[in-house]
Amino acid sequence: MLGRIVDALSSRGIVSKRWKRSDVLKVFEDLEVELLSEGMPLKVLDFLKEEVSKSLDGVETKGKPREVVKEHIKRVLLEKMPKPPDITEIRGRPAKLIFFGFNGVGKSLSIVKVAKYLIKRGFLTMVISADTFRAAAGDQLEGYARAAEVPVFKGQRGADPASVAFDGISSAASKGYDYVLIDTAGRNYLDRNLVEELRKIVRVSKPDLKVLVLDGLSGSDMINQCDSFEDAVGIDVLIVTKVDASTELPAIIASFYTGKPVIFLGVGQGIEDLKPFDPKEALDRVLG
Repeated sequence: MLGRIVDALSSRGIVSKRWKRSDVLKVFEDLEVELLSEGMPLKVLDFLKEEVSKSLDGVETKGKPREVVKEHIKRVLLEKMPKPPDITEIRGRPAKLIFFGFNGVGKSLSIVKVAKYLIKRGFLTMVISADTFRAAAGDQLEGYARAAEVPVFKGQRGADPASVAFDGISSAASKGYDYVLIDTAGRNYLDRNLVEELRKIVRVSKPDLKVLVLDGLSGSDMINQCDSFEDAVGIDVLIVTKVDASTELPAIIASFYTGKPVIFLGVGQGIEDLKPFDPKEALDRVLG
């Protein structure tokens, strides 16, 4: 889609040596309906339009306009997309990662994928099932973990999730684990009870990373989810799932809009289907 932005900009005949801000804004006026229909969120479109306009305003171009515009779009996006951290370099033992996200985004599978990723690199890793409200959630997590041979600490149904997280961390520390990955209850919306529950788990567990898991096929709602969880408990890093059925554009949009790094992409249903995210490589693939 971003490649088509470049094509459209070039096709408008903007070939002068010095670009004007109004030229770019005019082109985006013509493109807004098309870009929105392709699935780009309005917030991201407005942000991108503003940043590209500022980036090109008054710039003298050399070479083909299409290539000039492409490089400016890449530059604007990369400036807003932080480099993903290497989670294997987290200090302190056990290192603690807490995962949250809406129902159906692939959170449980993503947690086990990350656990397997760490185990393959020599780190003793435990998953803590702190979703004590829905029995099915714990069963699903345990099923994935069993298949991947990942140990799980599980509390009693109805137990306080923060207490389960605390007990799991204590157990992992006493047994010499390097990492604990904490699962939390998913919801279709954020209500006061969920917010307070998440805040309590974060206060008790003191995580090294707060990980929001997003569905790459959720369109503009992905941005709403980012806003909701950032306001509720804060976000450190992102995982974008279901990329196998789309492109890496959702991960680019999420990182660009939030200013948070995407650490992994879920690229399939297998335990090994986890791919570290590289912003530059993703932009090269999307823009061509």
